[in-house]
Amino acid sequence: MATTDGSPPDVRVPDGWERTSSTTETMFDAKVVTVRAHTVVLEDRRLRTTVRDRTGADETWRFFFASRLALRPKTGRSKALTRLVTDRANDGFVEQLRERGFADVESVEKRRFAVGRTEADLTRYRARVEATTGATDPASTDPPESDGEPRGSADAVADGGETVRVAAEGYLAVWPDDDGGYLLAGGAYPLSVEDEAVDRTLASLVTPAQHREQLFELIRSVE
Repeated sequence: MATTDGSPPDVRVPDGWERTSSTTETMFDAKVVTVRAHTVVLEDRRLRTTVRDRTGADETWRFFFASRLALRPKTGRSKALTRLVTDRANDGFVEQLRERGFADVESVEKRRFAVGRTEADLTRYRARVEATTGATDPASTDPPESDGEPRGSADAVADGGETVRVAAEGYLAVWPDDDGGYLLAGGAYPLSVEDEAVDRTLASLVTPAQHREQLFELIRSVE
């Protein structure tokens, strides 16, 4: 497919997701080459709205981005340049996670990942998100116990909310495109609620296997 290095990659927007931004910026300038990043960002608005309406916690739970990196001048790729681009991309992804409220971000795995006719360098991250529940009445979503009292954190809601810790996982893929540059794609999603007894409603909305598969599908769809 013909592309232009002045535009972000083509990305399929899944049902329930929303394109939240499209930007162009200089990723880095290494004297002999300048790398410009053309980026599009998507967010799972359906999940965010559902969690907010049912628990009161309003956070970025799932997001995805894809970037086309254009080199100026077009000097051609090299192992050294690819390593530099990959390192800078991973640094930028960690910063992006932190800006979106993910804490304790750490790299836990690196491997190759098939994308179209080539392979990407794929890095897996673990992180944590702290959210405050309590803007809605859990009696409206949680069935009552045998004594007639609602389950969940009703007392915490009445007192102003409960802090819930959610483990998260993210992936970043970096691979060469067909125009002498590079493509980046990645995102993050909730992995588990650390204390499900605190908020079973939130825990019921976390489906990591499904989230991971959809993230990989999005990465593979980037052109």
